[in-house]
Amino acid sequence: MSKKITLELLLSDEVCRLLDSFASTMNIQAVFYSRDGEILRRGRSFGNSRYCTLMQKNFFGIDRCIKLDNEMQNLCMQQQTPLLYKCHAGLYELIAPVNILGETAGFVMFGQFRTDKEPPAFAKNNTQASSAFTELPFFDVEASGSLKELINMLINYIVDKELVSYTGSMRLQRLKYFINENYAKKITLHQAAKFLHMSDSSLTHFLRDNHATCFKQMLIEKRLNQAEKMLKENSSLSVSEVAASVGYDDPHYFSRLYRKNRGGTAKAFLAAIRKK
Repeated sequence: MSKKITLELLLSDEVCRLLDSFASTMNIQAVFYSRDGEILRRGRSFGNSRYCTLMQKNFFGIDRCIKLDNEMQNLCMQQQTPLLYKCHAGLYELIAPVNILGETAGFVMFGQFRTDKEPPAFAKNNTQASSAFTELPFFDVEASGSLKELINMLINYIVDKELVSYTGSMRLQRLKYFINENYAKKITLHQAAKFLHMSDSSLTHFLRDNHATCFKQMLIEKRLNQAEKMLKENSSLSVSEVAASVGYDDPHYFSRLYRKNRGGTAKAFLAAIRKK
């Protein structure tokens, strides 16, 4: 798209339960972030581990953690793949992009776990830190790689099943953009659904249930509005010329559609403009 759109990520109850169950089974936490790095939901309703709290209090502040999170989110968006990385405290976290409608809508971060038996050298002499470190879940290096693949499959499943989505208004805005850019072509419902990364039936139900319309009617309205605009801007054009310009090769079909949707004829509309 030519214009940048602010995206809002909606999390269904089902996806929240799924992620919480996965995180609880693996004894790790799942956190949903917006595209801008805002925490949308923190799984299992707990914050940082005792170890992280000690690290931030005694060795470095929370700002350093936030900066690293932002850097990894940007890198994740660029590479479009889950990233496994080690934080300043010696713990591993995994961040995965959530892509909807062809764009990164947000991120899911899983953590915090360790691949070492002992804490980092700078924390070894701190009794509290050493104890808190061993409380965290342990995965060996091979298991960490498998976890990355598993989480990638989980995110793909969530998106494919449409368990996360943009707000309805955003989806409608994307559809209007598609129609505005392609109304003069022979576009179909299937092409629009593909652009939105939806099935044909999902798009049909979305428009019918949420906006009391359908793709065909939206396309007709756009074409008729554009035809009227063209006639107002250049009254020397014929109805046939305008019809062809907005995607109707058959001027008679265009005239029938115009009468049905406007209650009058396109020729009468043009005649009224020429009288002004």
